[in-house]
Amino acid sequence: MLSRFNNEVLSYGPSAVLPQNLNSEWITILQKMADDFLDTNFDLQECKNPQDMGDPVLMACVYEIAGYQNEKKVDFTPKEMAEKVAIYALAITMESVNRESNIKLEPPNLNNVLSMDRIIAYKDINPEFVKVLKQACIIRNSEKGWFKNIKEKLLSIDL
Repeated sequence: MLSRFNNEVLSYGPSAVLPQNLNSEWITILQKMADDFLDTNFDLQECKNPQDMGDPVLMACVYEIAGYQNEKKVDFTPKEMAEKVAIYALAITMESVNRESNIKLEPPNLNNVLSMDRIIAYKDINPEFVKVLKQACIIRNSEKGWFKNIKEKLLSIDL
């Protein structure tokens, strides 16, 4: 999978891994990886540190973006990598929701796609987005996993 992703996406440079630039096949594949990563590493019932740095494809995306941001000098600790993969996974989910609904989220750029501040800033732009995230925090013990529930709730709102 990583080889194919390299040929079809990574070879086109850092902007190719921005969620809004992924074609429908790759956004679907990366969304599945993002869901799996977030559901595996985060639990609303207890605070824990992510143990998994994510799928190699998600990590490759983070490295590609971070290389652009830091002029090719990228050296993350495992914890930093897990945090960056989590933020990228959220960006993938936001783009998936954006494509499947009319929520109209502003797409990220290479300078802010790995920033949690960009995600948090949506509370001013789109309070409904944050409201849905807060409502989803109430959902526990779901067979789907907490993050898949957030995605479904986001898709169910009609703005």
